[in-house]
This record gives sequence, C-alpha cells and structure tokens, in this order.
Amino acid sequence: MVIKILPDPSTKPNGNDHLISQKQRRSHSAPYSSFARSEIPQQRRLPDAADLRRMCIITKNDLNRIYENIDYRQRNRDAIQQEIARKKELAERSAQITKQWPNTIAGMRERKLEMKKIREQEEEERKKLLDIEEEKLAAERRREQIEKAKQLKYYETDRVRTFHSALLHTEVLKERDLQIDMKRRIEQLHQTDAEEERQRFQVAQNEYNKAEQEKREKRAKDRANLSQYHLAQIDRRRIQSAEEKQKNQQEGEEYRHLAEQYAFEQMEIERFRKLTQKDVKNMYDKALDDKYKVKQMEQEMDEEEDDELRIYAEAKKKIGRIRREKEIQAHQEKQEARDHMIGYLGSLQKRAEANYDTQIFRAQAQREAKELREEQEKLDKKQKMQESINRHRQEIMKRREAEKEMEQREDLEMRQKKAEADRLFLLYQQEKDKQRNQDAHVVSEIHLKQAQERKEREHGLKSSELEEVQLDKHMNEIERQQYQDYAGRVISYMEENGRNTYPMKKVYAEEMKRFEQWNQGYRKIESQNNNDEKKSLNQNKKSLDQTKKNLGFQWDIPNK
Repeated sequence: MVIKILPDPSTKPNGNDHLISQKQRRSHSAPYSSFARSEIPQQRRLPDAADLRRMCIITKNDLNRIYENIDYRQRNRDAIQQEIARKKELAERSAQITKQWPNTIAGMRERKLEMKKIREQEEEERKKLLDIEEEKLAAERRREQIEKAKQLKYYETDRVRTFHSALLHTEVLKERDLQIDMKRRIEQLHQTDAEEERQRFQVAQNEYNKAEQEKREKRAKDRANLSQYHLAQIDRRRIQSAEEKQKNQQEGEEYRHLAEQYAFEQMEIERFRKLTQKDVKNMYDKALDDKYKVKQMEQEMDEEEDDELRIYAEAKKKIGRIRREKEIQAHQEKQEARDHMIGYLGSLQKRAEANYDTQIFRAQAQREAKELREEQEKLDKKQKMQESINRHRQEIMKRREAEKEMEQREDLEMRQKKAEADRLFLLYQQEKDKQRNQDAHVVSEIHLKQAQERKEREHGLKSSELEEVQLDKHMNEIERQQYQDYAGRVISYMEENGRNTYPMKKVYAEEMKRFEQWNQGYRKIESQNNNDEKKSLNQNKKSLDQTKKNLGFQWDIPNK
C-alpha cells in the first residue's frame, strides 16, 4: 500500500489539485469489472507506478499522531531517566549541605560509628595485652613442663633408678625397724593383758556353770511332764486298739457271709457249665455226620468228572494221530519237489559247462594282447627315462663347473677382504694400546687423588671423633656433678630423718667409681688420637713409592 501525504486543509488548494482529487474520487466510485481489470489504461496510474485503487490517503496531523504513538515509550523512558538524575543531584546536594550538621540523624550515626571504631580499637589493644600475658603464662607453663619432663627423664636413667632402688632399700630397712619395734610393743601388751584375760575367763566360766545348772533343772522338769503325757497317750491308744479289734471282728463276720454266698454262686455256675457241655457234644456229633454226608456227595461228583476227562483224553489221542499222518504226507510232498529241483539244476549246469570253454579261450586271448601292450609301454617308458637321465647328467656337470668357478672367485675376494680386515685390526690394536696407556695414566692420577682425599677424610673423621669425645667428656662431667649434687642432698636428708643410708652410699660410691673409669677412658682416647696424629705426620714425609706400598697396590705410569 502506498501512502501519500495531502496538504494541510488550512492551506488554500489550487485548481489542479482539486481536479486531481475529483478524478481520484471518480476512480474509486466507478470500479471496473473483474474481467476488464487487466485493461485499465495507463493514465489511471501515478508516475511512480502506484495503483490509485490500492492507495490510502491521510493528513499530516494523522501522520504526526502516528509518529507520536510510535515514539511515546522512548520519550517516557527518557523522561524517567531525567527525573531520576534530577532527584539524585538534589540528594547529593542535600547530603553535602547536611554532612556537617551535628544534630542530624546522619551526623549522630557518624559519631556513633566513630565511637564504635574507637571502642573496637581499645578492645583490640586490650586483647593484644591479654594475648601477650597469656603467651607469657603459656611459655612459663611450657618451661615448667619441660623442666618436669627433664626431671622425669633424669629419674628414668639407669644411674638414678639404681640410686632410687637404694633409696627404696633404705626406706624398707626403716620400715623393718619400725615393724620390729611394733612387734615388741605388741608382745608387752599381750603379757600385761594375759592376767586380765584369765580373770575374765574365770568369771565367764562361773556364769556358764550357773546357766548350765538352770538348764539341767529345766530339762528334768520337762522330762517329768513328758512322761505323764506319754502315760496318758498309752491309755488312749489301749482303748483305741480295743475298739479297732471289735470293729475288725464285725468286718470278719461280714466277709465270711460274703464268702459263703460266693461259693454257692460258683456251684450254680459249674452245674450250668456241665449242662452246656453236653449240649455242645450233641451238636458236634451232628456236625460230624453232616460233614461225612457232604464228603460222600463230593466223591460221587469226582467220579462223574473222571469219566468226562477220560472221554476227553481219548479224543485228544485221536486228534494227535491224525496230525502226525498229515505231517508225514507233507514231508513226502516236500521231498518230491526237492528232487525235481535238483534234476532241473543239473541240466542247467551241463549247458553252462559247454559255454564256459568258449569264455576261457576268449579271456586267454585278451590277456595275451594286454601283456604285449604292457610290454611295449614299458620299453617306451624305459627309453624316455634313459634320455631324461642323460640330459640331467649334462645339466649337473655344467652347473658344477659354474659353481666351481664362482667358488674360486669368492675365495679370491674373501682372501682380499681378510687381508684388509687384518690390516684394520692391526691399526685398531695400535690405537687401543695407545688409549689404554692414556687411561692408565688418568687412572693413576685419580688413584693418587683418591688416596689424598681418603687421608683428608680420615683426618676429618679423627678430628670429629675427638670433638665427640670432648663433648662426651664434658657431658659426663655435668652428669657427674648433677648426680653428686642430687645424691648428696638426698643422703643428707635421709641422715637427718634417721634413715640407714648405707645402701645409698654404696650405690653413690659405685657410680662415682664408674665416672672415674669413664674419665680414664676419655683420657686414653685423647692420648691415642695424639699419637695417631704424630704418626700421620711422620707418614706424610715418606716417598711416593712407600705410600703406594702402604696402600696395597702400585701404578704403572707409562712414559709419554
């Protein structure tokens, strides 16, 4: 769609514009039919080829309104940004003005923040002082713990443990003396208390005898009462036994009456049993008679069955005889058929023998022809083989001659190469000998250097050993002083408290003797080191040959 801008209605249109607008209205009011649209004349189109029927005409105000509707969002955003910038500028200006005011909320907040910062700094300083004090206390505690650990470690040494065992021995001796004293005192107390114990025992014995007398009297009284009770009980039992005897007699009479009644009943039962036995015998005899009659009837029936079996056996024999006769007749028929077949086969064999002679003659002729043909083939094959053998021999002779010439040529080349290799090997050996001489010279120098380094290293080791000996001697002296001080204080304390200090003094003397032995050993080592140094100085003055002999090997230094 093409949009054309019309002039503002407030302006005065000219005549041509009015005519153009009328033409356009007429063109819109009188459209062509659908079949004649393609025949619209060219005069109805604008110079830029725009179709008037597809054109929308608007005014300038409408176009401005459209543009404003399109751009109003951007204008609103710009206005908002400007308002925000203005408010921000006002806020900054206000903050700059009120920053120095003391009676504002912001000023009070600033003062509070400054006071808080000052308090935090003071608190930090105070904490630092506390940390320093705590570090000092911790260092003091560490020092105390280290001293305690050193003391415990010193107590764990064999020397101090031996001294402590002697101290324990001293305490044990003191405890033993105390126990002996306690035992003596206890024996004295036992002797003084024995008399009092005897008196107390006498009083207790008298009281016991009195109590026993009272008990005997009480037991006698109890026995008298018990005897009276037993007599009364005997009387009661005598009366009770008489009553029981009378009661038993009555029960015996009743039992006897019952026995007589039982005997009468048994007699009646026996009489009835005898009558019953007679009836049973009669019934048994009758049953035997019936059984005999039944047996006779069975015998008669068996005889009738035997007659029937006899008739069946005779019929069976007759049938068997007829079967045997038929079998004999069938055998005879088979024999006749076999004889007929044998005669027929004999005639056939005679005719076959006549044809067999002709077949033998024909086969013999074929075999002779085959043998002649095979003999001819063998001769041809043998001739061909001989020819191939001759050709093969000639080829082998030619090949051997060629191989012999080649071997001679290769042998000549091999001798030349061997001579060249010998020459090169001789040069290599000469270079190798030269290099060996140079290496021997270098090795000799290295060995001399190593010998010198070994001497220096041994000297350094000896000096370090001497320093270690001096250090051990110093430490031994310190330990001796510590042990002497500690043992002296303990022994003096024990003597003040009345202990037997002989074991501790003995251990102390042994340890001091051991310290003295160690000092003698240190002095001996020092003197030995001094002698070794003097000897090494004397050895340094020897010649190179003597040094090589002492080292245990010699160098052959070649002349350049």
